[in-house]
Amino acid sequence: MPQQPTTPPQVTVNHPLLFGVGTGLWLAALALLATLDLMGVYRARVWLAVCAAGVALGVVGVVYTKHSWRTRGPEEAPKAPPAA
Repeated sequence: MPQQPTTPPQVTVNHPLLFGVGTGLWLAALALLATLDLMGVYRARVWLAVCAAGVALGVVGVVYTKHSWRTRGPEEAPKAPPAA
């Protein structure tokens, strides 16, 4: 008889840190592409907009998760449903 699959243990993640690192990477890409564009090496108008959107969404994510952690706390994260 096949065994029931076991649910892996829940992992606690520092969401503000995760969003902050991602935002920093988008910001670095934005700076690099802006430099290349200003030097005339590579015309990256569309990619500049993509990087700017990534930075903006990352900032929203950092603010939202920090606010969420202050009001609920990281220990109140949604729990995985029980195994059937």
